[in-house]
Amino acid sequence: MYEIVKNEKNEVEIKITLDAEKWDTYIEKAYQANKGKFAIQGFRKGAAPRKIIEKNYGEGVFYDEALDLAFADEYGAFLDVNKELQIIDQPSVSIEKLGKEGLVFTAKVPLLPEVKLGDYKGLTVEAYKEELNEEKVEKQLNQERERLARYVEAGEDATAKLGDFSTIDFTGFVNGKEFEGGKAENYRLELGSHSFIDNFEDQIVGMKVGDKKDINVNFPEDYPAEELKGKPAVFKIKLNKLENKELPELNDEFASNCSEFETLEEYKADIRKHMQESLDERVKRENENRLLDKCVDNATIDIPDALVERQLDMFIRDFETRLSYQGLKLDDYLKYTNSDVKALRDSYRNQAAKAVKTRLVLEEIIKKEKLDVTEEELNEKLEETAKKYNKTLEEHKKSLNDNNIAYIKNELLMDKLVDFLTKNNTIA
Repeated sequence: MYEIVKNEKNEVEIKITLDAEKWDTYIEKAYQANKGKFAIQGFRKGAAPRKIIEKNYGEGVFYDEALDLAFADEYGAFLDVNKELQIIDQPSVSIEKLGKEGLVFTAKVPLLPEVKLGDYKGLTVEAYKEELNEEKVEKQLNQERERLARYVEAGEDATAKLGDFSTIDFTGFVNGKEFEGGKAENYRLELGSHSFIDNFEDQIVGMKVGDKKDINVNFPEDYPAEELKGKPAVFKIKLNKLENKELPELNDEFASNCSEFETLEEYKADIRKHMQESLDERVKRENENRLLDKCVDNATIDIPDALVERQLDMFIRDFETRLSYQGLKLDDYLKYTNSDVKALRDSYRNQAAKAVKTRLVLEEIIKKEKLDVTEEELNEKLEETAKKYNKTLEEHKKSLNDNNIAYIKNELLMDKLVDFLTKNNTIA
């Protein structure tokens, strides 16, 4: 038997009471499931009566298992009857009574919080503005020039200068001893790229091919390797090769070599067009985000810790995945940054709380405005994707699982919400 003894804004407390007879049925189930674990003198293993086991091991020998069984059944029955409750996490359980006379326990369950929407229509939001300037176009052109650069070996008497590409052998020493990871042969290094620590690259300037030199540097205090932090080091280097970088001229020939266009002006016009399209999309997204943020800021909500912690779990999993793409493990990253999981979670906490509030507020607006995705709209989107893969709609549907469909529907629903908010507010 259960009763709701407290139903507050974000929490419900359920009291579950089992009389002696009902509680005994769970103890009996626990006995039947575990009697094979007990060896009692005078009985075959698993054949000892319950009373004998209880006499030898104590009255409560089966209570823990029986409690688990009782909780699963009785709390499950409560959930079946109270499906309208929006429970967001596992309950915290406290025992009030436990013994031969019966069982009484309470379960506190966190609920989805109430969202009090503020103004989300009739708002005026300051627009984000950004214009494409010629410097950005030139930067894009120069990046293409860098991609097509030629590297020409310098003459015998050439001396290294910033901007050159050097090929070196080096061996690093700390306190006169070679250290792990401080040695390489024929390493290609752009001078002035600041790829190496301190003023390492500057000290190569002026050297000629074949020259050898001792380079003195200091490892920074925040260097990842603990044994090298803040320590002076000597690198013995030899300059094996020196190359000058030659960039192609910005002319029609350059344009025809790296694009489908015959003239530089046509190529620049195409770059400008695509950059403007990207900029327009970025400005559009930024303004939509500003509008969403305004709607969220106007709402009031008491965010449960359980939802924040769940969002943090997602953030940390995503962070681990991004690290794995770089060949790193989370433990290694935390060691290099002299941090721990708690500090990492705390650094994301405000972001997680904002993400939770945003999701709940937007879901509430969707519910209040009765926004939904029709089967026709879903099929239209799926058909659009199917054509890209040269499939029929039915073929494409068969390749998707329920999670895929739910994700697509959610994207369409969010598009509908943004359209609704954009039409009902002013961005200027």
